[in-house]
Amino acid sequence: MIFVVSGEGPSDIGVCNNGQGEGAGADFRAGPMTVIIDKLVQPIAGYSLLASQAMEFVSEHSLAARSKRLPMALSAGKKRDYETAYFFKGARALARVARERGLQNNCDAAAVLFRDADGTRATERGLFEKKWDSISGGFIAENFENGVPMVPKPKSEAWLICALKTQPYQNCASLEESLAGNDNSPNPAKAQLEQLLEENGREVAELASMVDDGSISSSQINMPSFNRFRRRLEEVARNVFQRPQPTI
Repeated sequence: MIFVVSGEGPSDIGVCNNGQGEGAGADFRAGPMTVIIDKLVQPIAGYSLLASQAMEFVSEHSLAARSKRLPMALSAGKKRDYETAYFFKGARALARVARERGLQNNCDAAAVLFRDADGTRATERGLFEKKWDSISGGFIAENFENGVPMVPKPKSEAWLICALKTQPYQNCASLEESLAGNDNSPNPAKAQLEQLLEENGREVAELASMVDDGSISSSQINMPSFNRFRRRLEEVARNVFQRPQPTI
């Protein structure tokens, strides 16, 4: 089983150590969002994808280059604006990478495409849905059933702040509306996360290890954007590992 992941940078999905933009194992330094994926899939898979080197990484730059090589017939279509076309084509390209890796290794493959919703408050309420739908649409257009959009609202820092704030994991849904996704806004989510880490004697570089050791518990985060991602991820994980969904 292989999960192919792609994000925006070292502080979310991670970074490639080999300078090639794609890699796995020692060539991939996983970020906190990748460790969250691993932690949520592990109870279904029965093992850690990261520990077994079953997680492969494609950088945003490499994915964009692959997107440009897609045949024109596979473009996003006339009705999509530039932004939604970018995410749509990125999902198609990532689906193709995952399918290639699966064929090469004679196993099932899944893909997770991370993109922050960005923006904030009422003026940007539609961004989350647009990005989620365009990523989902790209996977669907590629006939790839195991694609997962990962779209934090307004950005990944909000999910992490939920775990680190004064009352951890409590009333976190409001963070999606109150936090500023734009780093140039007054008191943005990024600055608030850095402040919380400093108060706890930690640094941004430690976030992945904090998820790994349980200091940040992915199973306790309860926010609309996180829950939507988690439901889809667990659905795909059950599909590829052929585990029946538990009855309630």
